[in-house]
Amino acid sequence: MFRRILLGAAAALLAAAPALAQPAAWPGNRQVRILITYPPGGTSDFVARLLAQRLGEQTGGQFVVDNRSGGGGIVGWTNVVRSANDGTTLLLTDNSLATAPPLYPNLGFDVRTDFTPISLMVDYPTVFVVPGNAPARTLRDYIEAARGQAADANFYGSMGSGSSPHLYTEYLQDITNIRLTHVPYRGMGPAFLDLMAGRVGLLIAAPPTVLGAVRDGRARAIAIGTTGGRIPALPDVPTAKELGYDFTYSFWYGLLGPRGMDAALVAQIRAEVNKVLENPEVRDRFVQQGATPVAGDGAALAAVMESDLARWSEVVRAKGITVQ
Repeated sequence: MFRRILLGAAAALLAAAPALAQPAAWPGNRQVRILITYPPGGTSDFVARLLAQRLGEQTGGQFVVDNRSGGGGIVGWTNVVRSANDGTTLLLTDNSLATAPPLYPNLGFDVRTDFTPISLMVDYPTVFVVPGNAPARTLRDYIEAARGQAADANFYGSMGSGSSPHLYTEYLQDITNIRLTHVPYRGMGPAFLDLMAGRVGLLIAAPPTVLGAVRDGRARAIAIGTTGGRIPALPDVPTAKELGYDFTYSFWYGLLGPRGMDAALVAQIRAEVNKVLENPEVRDRFVQQGATPVAGDGAALAAVMESDLARWSEVVRAKGITVQ
C-alpha cells in the first residue's frame, strides 16, 4: 500500500514537471525597455516605437523606448551589455553595431559574445539621393559626371565617420572608379538638410529619411540599392543593378538582448516579435516606407552581423577610416 502511494506521488510529480518547467509569460507585470542608440526621430526610432506599441497591444505589457544616444552608440550598447538578461532590456540596432569593433578598438565588450541575438526584423534598401536641382537623373549620370574629376570637386555626406552611409559610399567609389570628398555630420538629418541646400551633392540614406523631400522635388532619388527589384515606395527609381552597378547593401534592423538569455525566453520574445511583423497593418506601414519585414531568427541576425563585421572591418582598415 505504502509503495503504491509512493509510486502514485512520483507519477504525479513527473506529470507536473513539464508544467513547472514552463517559463513565466513574457513580459508579465514587468516594464520592458527597447533601447536605441539614436535620439528621437529617424528610422530607428520609428521601428522601435512601432514595435513597442504593437508588443504592448499583444501582450498587455508595458514597453518603453529608451533613446540612449552618445559616443557613436557606445553609451547605449554598454547599457544593454550591463543590464539584466531577464528580457526587461532589449536593444534594437541597425548595422552600426556590427561595424563598431574596427572603429572603436576599446569598446569594452565583444559584439559577438556579449549580446544574445533574438530576431532579424526589417530591411531598408539604400537610396542614392542628390539635390532636387542637380543635373543627374540617374546614378549613371552622377558617376559619369564625377569620373575623372578631383575628389574635392564633389562632396558627399553621411551621419558620421565610419557610419554605414560613409562605408557604402566608399564602396561605391571603389566599384565605379570615382573619387569624392566625405563630409561627416552628427546624424542623417543635418546631412540631408545640407544635401537639399546643395552643400553636398550625394547621400546614401534609408527611404524614410528622404521620401517626403523626393516626392515634393527638394531631392531626387537616382538609384535604389537592393538585392531585389524596385520598391513600391519609389516605383520609378531604378535599382543600382539595373544601371549596371553591383551595389546591394541595405540598412537592416535587429533585436538583441544581453548575453546569457534563457533559450525559452528568447523563443517567447521572438514569437511575439514575429506576430508583430506578420500583422498586415504593420507590414503595410513598412512597405509604405520602402522596407521589407524579415522576421529572421537569432541565427539569421548573428549571420548578418558576422558578414558585416568581416566585410566592413576590411574597408575600415584598408582606407584608414577613424572616428572623428
